[in-house]
Amino acid sequence: MMSGFVYYLFVLLCYSITKTDADNVKYYFDYECNEPLIANAKLTATSSLRDRGPENAKLYGTIAWTAAESSYYQHLTINLLQRRELRGIATRGRFATEEYVSEYMLQFSDDGESWRAVSSSDGYPKMFEGNHDGNTVQRNEFEVPIIAQFIRIDPMRWRDKISMRVEVYGCDYVADTLYFNGTSLVKVDLLRDPISASRETIRFRFKTSTASGVLLYSRGTQGDYLALQLRDNRLVLNIDLGSGTATSLSVGSLLDDNIWHDVVMSRNRREVLFSVDRVIVSGRIKGEFSRLNLNRAFYIGGVPNYQEGLVVNQNYTGCIENIYLNSTNVIQDLRQGYDNGAPFKFQKVNTLYACPEPPIVPVTFLKASTYAKLRGYGGGNTLNVSLEFRTYESHGLLIFHKFKTEGYIKVYLEEGKVKAELYTEGSPKIIVDNYEDEFNDGRWHSVLLTMATDVLTLAVDYRPAKTTKKLRFLTGSTYYIAGGAKGPPRGFVGCMRKIAVDGNYRLPSDWKPEEYCCKNEVAFDACQMIDRCNPNPCEHSGVCTQTSEEFSCNCQGTGYAGAVCHSSTHPLSCQAYANVQSVSRSAEIHIDVDGSGPLPAFPVTCEFYSDGRIITAVQHSVTQNTVVDGYQEPGSFRQDIVYDASRAQLEALINRSDTCMQRLEYLCRHSRLLNSPSDESNFHPFAWWVSRTGQRMDYWAGAPPGSRMCQCGVLGACLDPTKWCNCDAEYSPLKPDEFQADGGEITEKEFLPVKQLRFGDTGSHLDEKEGRYTLGPLLCEGDDLFSNAVTFRISDAVIILPTFDLGHSGDIYFEFKTTKENAVLLHSKGPTDYIKLSIIGGDQLQFQFQVGDTPLGVSVETSNRLADNHWHSVSIERNRKEARVVVDGALKNEIRTAKEPLRALQLSTGLVLGAALDRKDGFVGCLRALLLNGRAVDLRAHARRGLYGVAEGCRGKCQSAPCLNNGTCLEGYDSYVCDCRFTAFKGPICADEIGVNLRPNSMVKYDFLGSWRSTISEKIRVGFTTTNPKGFLLGFYSNISGEYLTLMVSNSGHFRVVFDFGFERQEIIFHGKHFGLGQYHDVRLSRKNSGATMVLQVDNYETQEYNFNIKESADAQFNNIQYMYIGRNESMNEGFVGCVSRVEFDDIYPLKLLFQQDPPPNVRSLGGGNLHEDFCGVEPVTHPPEPTETRPPPDVDLQSDLDYHKTDEAILGTVLAFIFLLLIVVAIVLVRALSRHKGEYLTQEERGADGAPDPDSAALAAATGPRVTKRREFFI
Repeated sequence: MMSGFVYYLFVLLCYSITKTDADNVKYYFDYECNEPLIANAKLTATSSLRDRGPENAKLYGTIAWTAAESSYYQHLTINLLQRRELRGIATRGRFATEEYVSEYMLQFSDDGESWRAVSSSDGYPKMFEGNHDGNTVQRNEFEVPIIAQFIRIDPMRWRDKISMRVEVYGCDYVADTLYFNGTSLVKVDLLRDPISASRETIRFRFKTSTASGVLLYSRGTQGDYLALQLRDNRLVLNIDLGSGTATSLSVGSLLDDNIWHDVVMSRNRREVLFSVDRVIVSGRIKGEFSRLNLNRAFYIGGVPNYQEGLVVNQNYTGCIENIYLNSTNVIQDLRQGYDNGAPFKFQKVNTLYACPEPPIVPVTFLKASTYAKLRGYGGGNTLNVSLEFRTYESHGLLIFHKFKTEGYIKVYLEEGKVKAELYTEGSPKIIVDNYEDEFNDGRWHSVLLTMATDVLTLAVDYRPAKTTKKLRFLTGSTYYIAGGAKGPPRGFVGCMRKIAVDGNYRLPSDWKPEEYCCKNEVAFDACQMIDRCNPNPCEHSGVCTQTSEEFSCNCQGTGYAGAVCHSSTHPLSCQAYANVQSVSRSAEIHIDVDGSGPLPAFPVTCEFYSDGRIITAVQHSVTQNTVVDGYQEPGSFRQDIVYDASRAQLEALINRSDTCMQRLEYLCRHSRLLNSPSDESNFHPFAWWVSRTGQRMDYWAGAPPGSRMCQCGVLGACLDPTKWCNCDAEYSPLKPDEFQADGGEITEKEFLPVKQLRFGDTGSHLDEKEGRYTLGPLLCEGDDLFSNAVTFRISDAVIILPTFDLGHSGDIYFEFKTTKENAVLLHSKGPTDYIKLSIIGGDQLQFQFQVGDTPLGVSVETSNRLADNHWHSVSIERNRKEARVVVDGALKNEIRTAKEPLRALQLSTGLVLGAALDRKDGFVGCLRALLLNGRAVDLRAHARRGLYGVAEGCRGKCQSAPCLNNGTCLEGYDSYVCDCRFTAFKGPICADEIGVNLRPNSMVKYDFLGSWRSTISEKIRVGFTTTNPKGFLLGFYSNISGEYLTLMVSNSGHFRVVFDFGFERQEIIFHGKHFGLGQYHDVRLSRKNSGATMVLQVDNYETQEYNFNIKESADAQFNNIQYMYIGRNESMNEGFVGCVSRVEFDDIYPLKLLFQQDPPPNVRSLGGGNLHEDFCGVEPVTHPPEPTETRPPPDVDLQSDLDYHKTDEAILGTVLAFIFLLLIVVAIVLVRALSRHKGEYLTQEERGADGAPDPDSAALAAATGPRVTKRREFFI
C-alpha cells in the first residue's frame, strides 16, 4: 500500500514539474510571440491507428499520433481556427519507442484547400529536421514567420512507423491592410523627415490577381531611387544609390495567384538581399555610393505619374498588409496620422482598410483527363466563347464544341501556339494558325472565339484573326472546356478563369458535379501551378523549359552537360586533356579549372614537349611590341592588361600549377626605367608593373622582389656599373635602330599575372626619348591536382574524409589505377541513405545510392578493363533529376530519380575512401585528383599523417623492381606476382636456377622445326660450372648455310667463342680467367652495329667488345639457324661435363622448356639417360621480408570516454539522490499523517478486575481467563 502511495506521489510531482515548466514557457512565450497553439487547435490526419488518433499528437502528451500506413501520402493537419503568426515548430516521436519522424515538409493555407509548401532559399520545398529518438524534443524556428490558419506536416523520413507529437509556436496575427484598385496610392511625405541610411529593411505581404503594378517607390533629389514593382507576375527591384547606374534584381513567379506572399528587402551598404516567400536572391549594388538618400515622397501601391526606375506603367491592384520600414509599421502610422488630425504627412487616394476578395475565381485542371462541360444556347447560328488560360504545357485542348449539324470547332495548343480547327458539313477542315507566338509561358492569355454565318473570329490576347468563308451550322448545347473530346490533342493542364459561354459567366465554384470531371482532379478558387524554372534549376546559364510535371535544361553553348548542366564538358587542365587525348605539339582548347564549380571555362594554348613537360599559356590583349612616346611624368602611360580569363580563373590556374612565369621586356632610348640606384626611402621609378592584386611592384622582371633592380643589376652586368638597370644608364646618342634592353621572367606566383604596366620618361614626340615594351602570355607548368595521389597498399586501409553533403545536387570526380577486379572505392551513409561506388568484375563501375526508402543504382560497363593498372577517371553526379556516372570522359550512364517528393541525400558518416565502412571489399591501388563539388581534396595530407596502409604518391610493389632477371612484375599494390615466362628462371621472383648436370655423353637438342631464324643481333646467355677444363657449352648450326656459332671452354680453361656467319671464321678468347675451377660463371653474348661488333660480358668483369672488318659486300647475318645444342653436338663423342643453366637465345629458353610438365617435341635430351633439373649449386636470391603493418585499434578519446562515463554516473547519482530525498519526504509525510490519527494497543488485563486494589485481588476477581482487550489512547 505504501509503495502505491509513493508511486502516486512521484507521478503527481513529475506532472506538477512538467506542468509548471509548460506554464512558465507559455508565460514567457506570451511576450515573444512564441505561445504554444496546439491546445486550442483542431487536429486531423489522413489515417491513424486505433487509440493513436491525431488528437493525441500533443508535444507533452504520453501518446502520439501514429499513421495507419507509413507512406509519403500521410499527413497531419493543424487547424488553428484563425490566422496566426507562426514562429516555430517542435516535434517528438512516440514515447519510449523507436517510432519517430526524422524529416518532414510543412505546408500552410488560409482556407484548407490551397496549400503552399514552406520553401528554402533555393525555391524548393524545405526539409525540416525531425527527431532521432522517440523522446527528445526537436525544435525548428522559422526565419520568416508563417501567416496561416492551417498547417500540414508531411513526413518524409521515419523510423519504424510514422508517429508524432507536435507543438506549434506563435501568436495572434494582427494585420494592418490596405486595398488598392489600380487607381489608388498612398503618399508619405519625406520633405520634413527624409531618409538617409546605409542600411534598411522593408517587409510586407501582398496578394493580387493582376500580373503587373507598382508596389513601392521613392526617390531623392540626388538621383537615388528605390522601385519595387510587379512585372509579369514576378517581383522586380530597381535601386540606384545616386551613381546613375541602376541595379536590378528579380525574384518569384506566378505571384498573381491571389495568395498572400511574404516580401523582404534588406540592404547593408551595397549588399542587398531580396526575398519572396523565403526564396532569396542577393546582389551588389553598382556604383561607388553606399547611402540611400530619399527626400521627396514614399509611394505605396502606385505613383501619380511615370518615374525613373519603373518598368511598368500601371498602379497596383490588390492587397498589401503590414508594411514595415525597418521597425516602423507604415500603415499603422498612416491610420494614426489621419486619426490624430495630422494628414499633411500622408495622402491616401482610393484605398480601403480591408482586403475584399476579387470577383474572379480561377480553376485548375490538374490532369489531362479533366474537363468542364458547360451548356450554351443550342440550335443557333452564332456562338461566343471566351476564357483566360495559363499553362506550361505545349499541347492541350482549350475549347471543343460539336455542332448540332455535322461538324465541330475546337481551339487548342500545339507546340505552344494557339490554333483553331473547324469542320462543317460539305467543307474540308480549316486550320486557323495565325499566331507565331508561343503561349505556354505561364502567363495569363485571353482567348475569344466567335462564329456567325460565313465568319469565324479567333482573338488571342486581343489580337483577332478573322476567317471569312461559307459557313452553315447550328450550335449544339454542350461546350467542352479543357478536354473531354476524343482524339488529339490531349486535355489541357493548367489554370483558366473568366470562362464565358454565349455571354454567360458562372463562377467555377458554382459548377455542379455533373458539369466537370473529375472530383479531386479539379481545384477551384486557386491556380495551383508550380513554376519549376524559378529559381532556375539549370546551372551555368542553362535554359530551363518545363511542363506541368517536370523541367528540362537546354545546356547547348554552356560548356556543361547533364540534366541540370552541372558537369563540365571541358578538361580540367592541359594535363587532363593529355591524359585522355592523343596530342601533337600544341592545342588550343578551353579548360575548366574547377570542373562543376562556378568558374566557367576559358581558352588556353597547351604546349606539349617531348620530355613530358606541359605548358599552359593564357593570352591577353597586348601581345605585340608596343611603343611608348610622349609620356614624361613617371607612370603617366598606363596600359591595363585584359586576359582571356577572369582573375578568379587565373588564380585557380596559378594555385594549381607547379610553376608560372611571364616575360616582360622594355626597350629604351634615353628613357629611364627604375631611376636606379636608390634605397627604399627614396625609390621613385619612372616605370613599374602592377600585380594581380593591384600592388605596385618595386622590381623589374628577372630580379627578386624588393630589390629595386633589373636583371642586369642582380647579375652585375649592366652597361653602366653604377646603375641597376641598362635603361637607367646615360650614354651618347644611340643609332636610330639601337635600343637598350631590360627584361626577364617574373616567376613569383603570388604576384602573377601582370595586371597593369606604367611607363614615363619618354619625353615628347619631338625628342629622341622612346620606349617599347613586350609582355608575354602567362605560362604555367604542371597540375598539382594530378600529383595529389595516394596509394592504398592494404585492402582494409581507408581515408576518412569529413561528411560530404550531397544534398539535392553534388558531384565527385577522381582518377584511380588498380589491378583489383572487385573493390569498393568510396562509401558513406546516413540513418537510411547511403552512397557507394564499386568496381565489379574488373570492367564495370557501379554507383549505388538510396534517398528515402528506394535504393537505386547506375552502372557503366567498359570494353577495356578498369583493372588494367592504367589511370581511369570517374565522375559521379547526383542532381534533382538523375544520377549520372561518366567513366574516362566518354562512357556514361544515368538513371532518373523520383520526381516527387524531392528529398536531399542525408549522409552522417564521413566519406570513406578505399573500402566500405566496415573496411570490407577494400581497394588497393592509387587514387588522385579528387574533387568534391569542384573543390580539390588534399589526399597527400592524409597520407602524411601516417595512416595505416596509405602512402603518399602512386607507388606500387613493382616500383622497386622485385622481379629479377628481366621477369615481368604484375602489380597488385598489396602484393606482386613475377611472370617468369620470358626468362630462363623460375620461382617467386624469377631467381631460381633451371639447369642440368651433364655427363660426357649427354646433350640437349633444340630443333627450330622449319621456323628457322636469321639474326643480326642475337642475345645469348649461359651459366655453367665445371671442373673439367674443356668442353662444348652451347652451339647453333645451320646445315643450309653452313654457318655456326659455338661457345666452349678450351683445354687451357679459357672461354672461347667460335663462329662463322658467312664472311669468315672468327674466334674470341676471354683471357685472364680459368673457367675450370668449379666456380659458377655467367656469360652474356650479343652483337650490335649491324652485326659487326660482338659484345661479351663474363660475370661482373668489364664488358669487352670485338669489332670485325666486314666487307660491304659481305653479310653479317646469321642465316637459317636450324639447331641449338647444349653439352655437345651430334658429331662429338664427348661433351661438356658439369652443370649448365640460364640458357637463353633471344626469347627461347630450352632448359625451361625441357623440364616443364609437358615439354614440346622440338626440345629433348639425347644420350646419357634421363637428365634431371638441377640448380647448379646457385642458391636463389631472396628479398628481405617487408615489415608487417598492423591496423591500429580504433581511435578512442579516453578523456571524452571518461567524461561520458562521468556524465552517466552524475546523472545516475542525481536520480538516486532525488529518489532518496523523495523517500525521506514521503516518510515524513506518512509519520505526520499517522500522528494525527487514533492509535490502538493491547493489554493482558482480566475481565472483571477493573476495581481490584492490587494485582492479586484482580486475579481472584477475574470473571474469565486471560483475554486480550483493545484499549484506545491518543498520542500527542
